[in-house]
Amino acid sequence: MYRGFSRKTAYTGDFVKTSVKITRPENWLKKKSKIHGILVRLKKEVYRTDGSSILFFNNNIILLKKRLTPRGKQIYGPVSKTIKRKKFIYSFAGLI
Repeated sequence: MYRGFSRKTAYTGDFVKTSVKITRPENWLKKKSKIHGILVRLKKEVYRTDGSSILFFNNNIILLKKRLTPRGKQIYGPVSKTIKRKKFIYSFAGLI
């Protein structure tokens, strides 16, 4: 996770650096490769200022080529509004 080395948790919209542990043989990702991504959905419950809360069943990230260009062409599943309010979301305009 970025923004300091002592952080142990991340939130929606944070940039993370991931390592590939398991992959399919025909996949373009190789084992032990390092990839940058942005968190889209979290398993942890997120509380909003209006009192409502959001809970997803798994953690998901979008893999990035550079700082704001995604590797994939589509996003499957819902995305919370907390990531839509970020200023970099305009580069994902075709995806979300």
